[in-house]
Amino acid sequence: MLRWLANLISHHVPTPEKHAKRSLNDLRMELYQSEQHLLETQLRADYYRAQIAFLEEVTRKGIEQVSDQRKGQQEASQALRPGLKLTAAQ
Repeated sequence: MLRWLANLISHHVPTPEKHAKRSLNDLRMELYQSEQHLLETQLRADYYRAQIAFLEEVTRKGIEQVSDQRKGQQEASQALRPGLKLTAAQ
């Protein structure tokens, strides 16, 4: 019985290799989460840049000109995709 217990313990001893394997998995997960956080932060920064650019343009030109300009851009982008048509809900 004592020999069986000693054998069991010796197989489950945390060797440097086992520790390195577990640490490698933990670090890979940390890297993945950091990369996801970085992507989310970049998207958020792009959103705020677009909002600032829009508000600066409205401040300079006025809402009517910005609205007309954006409508023209929207119509041009819809012309590039003739298969898609948006209809108003009735």
